[in-house]
Amino acid sequence: MSRALSDGEVKALFRQLVKACGGIEACGVELGVKHQRVSLMQGVNAPDMPTLRQIMTLEAVCGRAIVTGAAARAIEDDAEECVKAAVVDAVTSSADALSSVHAMDADGWRDEGEIRQVQLRTQVVLREAQHAADAAAILKPGPVR
Repeated sequence: MSRALSDGEVKALFRQLVKACGGIEACGVELGVKHQRVSLMQGVNAPDMPTLRQIMTLEAVCGRAIVTGAAARAIEDDAEECVKAAVVDAVTSSADALSSVHAMDADGWRDEGEIRQVQLRTQVVLREAQHAADAAAILKPGPVR
């Protein structure tokens, strides 16, 4: 079901983004604000919310769409996320990447094609792990369906 991220989800994802960019002090420098302000923007009990411009700036720094990617997936999803399936997909892609690493090193030599294959497989792992994290971020207390 298509939905918007809650404020809590945005703050949790922003916290991940700050960590990916080197922490609150580094993000303060990038955003031109004091590190205390960055801390407030990720604090659950603080009313401060990061702006879209701040989110996009930090995502450009780390090269990953942590917040905006999760927001897009929440809007585009047609069905409720299944965290179990998302984690299984992440583990499966991790196993595929590990298999590629073993195949690359089996003969004691790494060629460009083998390296590229490992790079591609690890990018899939990254996407699948982010998808699993997004699914886990929307879990709510209560009975399991």
